[in-house]
Amino acid sequence: MESWYTVKGLFRWYLKASGTTDRIEERIVLFRARSFDHALDMAEREAKKYCAPDRKANFRIEPVGWWYAYALNQRPSSGAEVFSRRSITSLSSESFVRRYYPESHRANAG
Repeated sequence: MESWYTVKGLFRWYLKASGTTDRIEERIVLFRARSFDHALDMAEREAKKYCAPDRKANFRIEPVGWWYAYALNQRPSSGAEVFSRRSITSLSSESFVRRYYPESHRANAG
């Protein structure tokens, strides 16, 4: 039986002209799959399409090779939780945000 899964993946963006990079993209994609492994396989296939070379673009994208799947316990609908991950940490909430989400911390400061 198939269930709904989300898979979070990380992608590195490079400028073609210089080969430099300062961007990593976090993407969460929704799949209907038979298992976690099947969802991860589907995500890797989708990532190949997402990262396909585009001659017109001034950038290229590569998957980092980091994937995290999450099984939805309900059918997708408005307001449905599509991803959740709990982290064990000794960091304060503010320190956690600063360390793992520095751009959002700066955007919300002041």
